[in-house]
Amino acid sequence: MQNTSYRKLDVDAFDPEQYDENDETVDTPGLGPDERAVQGFLSSNRLEDALHAALLSPPLKTKDQNVKDRATQLVAKVLQSFKNAEIEQAVQKLSIDEGDILMKYVYKAMELGSDAAACQSLLGWHAQLVSKFGHGAIMRVFSGRQRL
Repeated sequence: MQNTSYRKLDVDAFDPEQYDENDETVDTPGLGPDERAVQGFLSSNRLEDALHAALLSPPLKTKDQNVKDRATQLVAKVLQSFKNAEIEQAVQKLSIDEGDILMKYVYKAMELGSDAAACQSLLGWHAQLVSKFGHGAIMRVFSGRQRL
């Protein structure tokens, strides 16, 4: 078993014991959603477009917590703009990846602590996300390494 030349992929690189959260080799894609575009959609009352724009480039790989918090607050603002009756329709139009990202934002917004009305709105979003994507969405958020 000494000959490992048959391997085409270095499986040792994916060992969870060797994961380094502070690894500098990761690239830092976008610094969160485009605030101007989201605000433009919100001001013209195009809430679903605002939601999709807010979910486009989440700052998952950046190390700047202020960027992550600002993006979370922007998404929370978009979520609170929806009426309770509109939430289910908006969630039904989300892809599985968008649902997972939105679930991360919902948990992060709850963590940042908002007023009671904001938490009630976030819980409504959480319930609709779970009803569409199941408990797998929750598991993917908690087991994922990329955090907001």
